[in-house]
Amino acid sequence: MSIDYGIEWAYGEFRIAKFKGDQIVQSWKSPTPVNDLASLSEAMHQATHHVDVSRGGSVAIAYEDDLHTHEFIEIPPLSRRDLNKYLQRHVETNKGFDGAAAWRAHPVDRAGVSGVLLHLMPKYVLDAVMRICEEFYLLPKLMVPLTEVMSEFVPSLEVETENALLLVALFDDRTQMLVSSDDGEILFVRELSYPWEPSSNERLIVDINRTIGYAKQRIGGAITQAWVIGENAEFANASLNERVDATMTFEPRAADPDFWLQQVVALPQGLASNFIPLLARSSITGKTFMRAGIMMAAVFALAAITISILVEGTILANRFDTLSAQQQISEKNDELLRLNNEVELMNLEKSKLDILSVDAFNLPALFLSHLGDLLPAGLVLTNAEIVRGRDGWNLTLRGMSDRSLGDVAPLLADFQKQLAQDPWNTAVTVSWEDAWMKQLEQGFATQTGNIGFEIRGQFR
Repeated sequence: MSIDYGIEWAYGEFRIAKFKGDQIVQSWKSPTPVNDLASLSEAMHQATHHVDVSRGGSVAIAYEDDLHTHEFIEIPPLSRRDLNKYLQRHVETNKGFDGAAAWRAHPVDRAGVSGVLLHLMPKYVLDAVMRICEEFYLLPKLMVPLTEVMSEFVPSLEVETENALLLVALFDDRTQMLVSSDDGEILFVRELSYPWEPSSNERLIVDINRTIGYAKQRIGGAITQAWVIGENAEFANASLNERVDATMTFEPRAADPDFWLQQVVALPQGLASNFIPLLARSSITGKTFMRAGIMMAAVFALAAITISILVEGTILANRFDTLSAQQQISEKNDELLRLNNEVELMNLEKSKLDILSVDAFNLPALFLSHLGDLLPAGLVLTNAEIVRGRDGWNLTLRGMSDRSLGDVAPLLADFQKQLAQDPWNTAVTVSWEDAWMKQLEQGFATQTGNIGFEIRGQFR
């Protein structure tokens, strides 16, 4: 299934394009930097004046930011379950931000050394991007780092086989350098805090040559080829070519302003680095489903009005044939009744959908789909209850732990903190500390296992 829209949000640059097949029919670039979620929402709103998103559709996103890191980790052969546990511990220990993390691991096998390229970013960014897309009836199918886009692009270059190569990607405010194998495996990534421009040309030459030297030591082979990609690639290549310790090549395809958009929509959704969960990319958004239901109800209502007009017309056309007119009126009334019943059924289904679907802030389905990611290791949830109250949704979570009271306290504190943060913003009414203190007073301080907990709150 083809992707309907492409988005590039990289180092403050924001572009969006509408596709028909593999061709761009509309595109727009934000004239101002988009550096946070608030400006992303505003940019999406501005984009609707230039790109038609009225019918919604699927979207693929190429994302890069200073909070988005890429790290090669050498790992011995492990089962998938053990690998996930190892990486989860590594993420929790080494993440450079507060709150939950979203991560994906791209397997890498280079020169007999196995490992993964770990992509890491704050989970609230992923949740917010998905939520903002839903506000504009767009269903994210793919969200990948730029490294994944370049990994798929490298095999199309004329590369000397079995040699590593360097890619220098130019952006408005940043420069990204990647060392890759000839088949597209990204070996490591380096991000520079400045863009290419004539005033920074000397500085960039030094950084490129240092990266080439570092890569030679790290992967045990010389880099003889380098490519410059980006809108200013042709000008940059002319300035860099003679002074870089590798043959620099300007790639015309990658100088197209819409290069990242064209590449990301062509990627397969099953990539290991796709941050969009499988369930999320295979479901229709609540707003899209609701809009479809309203449109169908409107169609039925219009049909009912049309039949009413036909009934009146039948009366006039058959004023001198009373028996025939009454029979036709009876048939039309039966049809009208059937259509009214279908409208009522649609309204009933819409009411059910209101309970099961989610909006951007507080409905239960989105929360339950992310609950497994929120729950720290060491806690087992035995009951999750979300009930509609007078002022919103009331939440009750109960569970157990096989840890001691002392060990379970920081886990519960972190869990409750995540509930209170974006995007859930839960107002906690009964803290985990209440049940914890009762168990402490009952003498369970030295007991391990069967430690219960309860958290109650309300989504704001």
